[in-house]
Amino acid sequence: MARIVLMIDWYLPGTKAGGPVRSVFSLLSAMKKHYDFYVITTNCDLGNQKPYDAIIPDSLIFEENVHYFYFSKEKKQSNEILKLLADIKPDLIYLNSFWSYDLSIKIVRLRSKNAIACPVLLAPRGMLGKGALGIKSAKKKLFLSVAKLLGWYKEICFHATQQQERRDISALFPQNKIWIAPNISAGEEIINSCPKSKDHLKLFYLSRISPVKNLKFALNILKEVDREFTIQYDIYGNLEDLAYWLECQNLIKTMPSNIKVTYKRELQFNEVQSTISNYHALFLPTLNENFGHSIVESLLSGCPVIISDQTPWNDVEKNGAGYAISLDNPEKFLKAISDIADLNQEEFSLMSKNANKYISQKINIIEIVSQYKNMFNDSIKN
Repeated sequence: MARIVLMIDWYLPGTKAGGPVRSVFSLLSAMKKHYDFYVITTNCDLGNQKPYDAIIPDSLIFEENVHYFYFSKEKKQSNEILKLLADIKPDLIYLNSFWSYDLSIKIVRLRSKNAIACPVLLAPRGMLGKGALGIKSAKKKLFLSVAKLLGWYKEICFHATQQQERRDISALFPQNKIWIAPNISAGEEIINSCPKSKDHLKLFYLSRISPVKNLKFALNILKEVDREFTIQYDIYGNLEDLAYWLECQNLIKTMPSNIKVTYKRELQFNEVQSTISNYHALFLPTLNENFGHSIVESLLSGCPVIISDQTPWNDVEKNGAGYAISLDNPEKFLKAISDIADLNQEEFSLMSKNANKYISQKINIIEIVSQYKNMFNDSIKN
């Protein structure tokens, strides 16, 4: 069985890094019977310096047919990483970030110096999309220019989860091999259990509190909703960017009386669907998503979505499962909210069933597993 080292900055039991953690969890669940996985990560969660209580750092752990190694801050050095890789002898290194210094950039540079012999496959996880590159753009442009000049990524293969991400990667690395395999979702189809009365709407936000997720845009839209509608907007997610969250809080204080916005908390993986199935719709006008686990989980839970057109799910509207709208058209976001708020129970139930049907037809786990096997096997051979 081929050995694959999977590197990711933050992993379970941490959950604050959001989508990438869910992507890797689902991937391991589906693929661990086909490959011998070694997950190399760190021993604390995103934005948290406190180590995990139940994890022994800097040693290999074997659990549920996967090997894990949680680096402490002190040991996360190039020589320690190279020593660990020499002990594992992987057939492939699979990186799950473009911008992680220790567990992506450092690995790519070591590979370019031939300090690492095995092939490297890199999943940028949406970090090379236009919206993501627009944040701290000067530093990112400088790094990409230097990396191209020095040929750091010359021998790196890339994993895109959909065609738009493939185009984003190709625009920066036109000579590199790019595989396409969609993210795997561990969710399941369930029936929405939220009663719907006309002119009332329960919306939710489920993502990191970060500029790229565009919560401020959502709040500004809600401020303009017609007073005839009563809207509840509950926010779930990691408070990753506290300065940005303070800006959001200031906006929340200015909401009209018919709009109630509440920050709830972070949700654990096993809580997501049981929680969101008690809402009517997801409102997430994100700047960029290469997959969007919260979008998929919402649809699986019978919740239509109100999202931007910067995700892979731009055909939700023609399937009656929600709205995918240009961020240049705030009026259409406002109309989408009003249209769903205006629905009665019978009309909403039809839209909810459309959400279930749409995503179930989109996700074919057997076909996706086959795509991953082709990607991993060919990456190892090449």
